[in-house]
Amino acid sequence: MERTSTMEQSADFFSAVIEMIENVGFPIFISLFLLYRMEAKLNAVVEAVNQLTAVLSQKYH
Repeated sequence: MERTSTMEQSADFFSAVIEMIENVGFPIFISLFLLYRMEAKLNAVVEAVNQLTAVLSQKYH
């Protein structure tokens, strides 16, 4: 039964994607999708910079 639930969630996701493409257009959908994916990567970069700052601060103080 869990597999059916996953399949239903997948179908709901794709329905939402298709509806979004119909409403806002393909280029806007792709832009939003890429911004969403880039946000996670930017958060990782910010965390790495913060860790580097802490390490350098400890080393030189």
